[in-house]
Amino acid sequence: MNLRPLSPQRYARALRRRTPMPVKRFARRLLEVSAPPAPEPAAAAGTYADLYEQHAIEHPPETSIGGGDFERMGQIELAILTDAGLTPSSTLLDFGCGTGRLALHAIPFLAEGRYIGTDISPTMLVHAEALVNNKLGSVPANASFVIQPDETFPVDAPVDFICAYSVFTHMEHEDTYRYLKSALTASTADTTFVASVLQLDMHVHQHEFLVSAGKTVDERWATVRNVVTSEVLFTTVAQLAGWTVTRWIPVTESAGTMPDGERVGIGQSIVIMRPTP
Repeated sequence: MNLRPLSPQRYARALRRRTPMPVKRFARRLLEVSAPPAPEPAAAAGTYADLYEQHAIEHPPETSIGGGDFERMGQIELAILTDAGLTPSSTLLDFGCGTGRLALHAIPFLAEGRYIGTDISPTMLVHAEALVNNKLGSVPANASFVIQPDETFPVDAPVDFICAYSVFTHMEHEDTYRYLKSALTASTADTTFVASVLQLDMHVHQHEFLVSAGKTVDERWATVRNVVTSEVLFTTVAQLAGWTVTRWIPVTESAGTMPDGERVGIGQSIVIMRPTP
């Protein structure tokens, strides 16, 4: 599929076709706030931003970020974070927040803290804020959604937690390194980074690799792709970027505890990291 760079005009036209009026009004505001003072150079077709924006426009909010029960998956993601130490007073950076699956549960939980959701796709952020508005009545003052067009993390102060659910699963290892390295600027020595990955030596994830291997290079990069890794490979990339893996939870093990005590996982392996001293 030949993708064209997504201009604000093309984005607005697509959004008018696919979203109700309240979301369109927010989309215009988001574009106005996010627009730079001078025109940006056109992005090359096939970039992460272009691929994700096209994907977000073509899929409903509940499915554009993956399968599974939207509500329950968000609850499980929060349970994994609380097991890793997230508290109601923490500041959480939800990197690649998508359409707000985690935000719907993390924002109420962080009653004394702060939630920051970032994504490369403006459409996903439009959907995320709309879903939060519909469920919570409004986006509270301690929560925000911010476009993140590259590896620069748009925060004004270091955060306590960073999470990346189903983010590095779609990113080449070189870019995983770039984002992890940049994440240090948004971190302190005590910041915890929780990420999910597709693990090649786990049978359940080998299918994703084989499906990808059955495509040509052009076919793989015509849409959002799945990228698998291994514990050794990802750990080494993290170390090179300045992070130490403190715990690796394979997909075959539970990674979080629900309020009723049920042990759960999200169908991906979980990596917990801290900045290397």
